[in-house]
Amino acid sequence: MDGGVGSLVKWNPLANVVGIAVWSFLRTMDVPINALHSQGFVSIGCEPCTRPVMPGQHEREGRWWWEDAKAKECGLHNGNVNGAANNAISEQMVEVADLFMSRSVSNLSRGEMETLVGKNKRSKSSLVVLYAPWCQFSQAMNDSFNAVAEKLCGPDLMVGKFRADREQKEFAQQALKLRTFPTILFFPKNSTQVIKYPSENRDVDALIAFVQAFQ
Repeated sequence: MDGGVGSLVKWNPLANVVGIAVWSFLRTMDVPINALHSQGFVSIGCEPCTRPVMPGQHEREGRWWWEDAKAKECGLHNGNVNGAANNAISEQMVEVADLFMSRSVSNLSRGEMETLVGKNKRSKSSLVVLYAPWCQFSQAMNDSFNAVAEKLCGPDLMVGKFRADREQKEFAQQALKLRTFPTILFFPKNSTQVIKYPSENRDVDALIAFVQAFQ
């Protein structure tokens, strides 16, 4: 309570209530519940950061699975927003600056992405990030991806970005296998294969090593 500026106090009225008691109350009182619970979603949060859990897994395994298990948190705190603490926070209502603005990064259209995932073999390789400007993980890799583009972009390799939220999200999920932001894809030359970057380590050396492994 005396943490000073930036301290955060949280109050959870269910902290000492076991799950079976909560579900018993919901059923007894006929409270409507989220239909995702019946599909294996035990702990439900925002769409990009939630997935079903497998039998025997802890319920929180389905949330932010790429983060340190000891430091998982999701929440909207007014300290995260400059001058907008009283505004509704959503990707539709809060515009943020675009990312990956290096001259070496090509801004790809949906048509260009459809060509990349098409059936024809490619004449050059491409490294593409699927991103959303409001996503903190996309924001975190802005500098490293720009640096990678400036080091690798050339006659045999195109480095690009594709904004995959809003009206492009369904296409990205179906055609590009988008599950979370950011997703990094490599499209090898003379191939129709699409290779997803498998790591959460998005620093310059790791991304360059990934590309060089398939060049």
